[in-house]
Amino acid sequence: MENTYLNAAIDCCTREIVGWSLELRCRTDEAIDLVDHAVAARRIQRGELTLGTDNGSAFTSRRFRNRLAEHGVTHRRGGYRDPESQAFIESWFGKLKERLVWRSEFETLDQARKEIADYIDRYHRRPHSGLGYRTPTEVRRTWEDGQRLQKAAA
Repeated sequence: MENTYLNAAIDCCTREIVGWSLELRCRTDEAIDLVDHAVAARRIQRGELTLGTDNGSAFTSRRFRNRLAEHGVTHRRGGYRDPESQAFIESWFGKLKERLVWRSEFETLDQARKEIADYIDRYHRRPHSGLGYRTPTEVRRTWEDGQRLQKAAA
């Protein structure tokens, strides 16, 4: 299989992967599709999200920045040559490589997508020490329950 590009977005509070795509290219269109999907899937309202990215051309393009503005998403770019500025997603990518990518030989793009999707599903159901040994899904549900209680009390 030829080179591919995996884009992923992580919720730094719940550690859930809220959007991802595996494509043959990494251009503005692919970056916009990833954000559009995450915003729609999570029903993100204006002003609720700060998106951290690296400084790749897809994430610094005028069209990408305009789409974030349309969604009301604040953009925070990491430092140049500073992977620690994106620690959560860098850690996730490292574990994905160790636990799946380096151990696999994907024959097709569809096979790679399926195996990555399965990995993400397992990741969401696995307890994480950084989350008090709760799963990302449990943390999200706890947060959503708290939001519902706040709205009901208001």
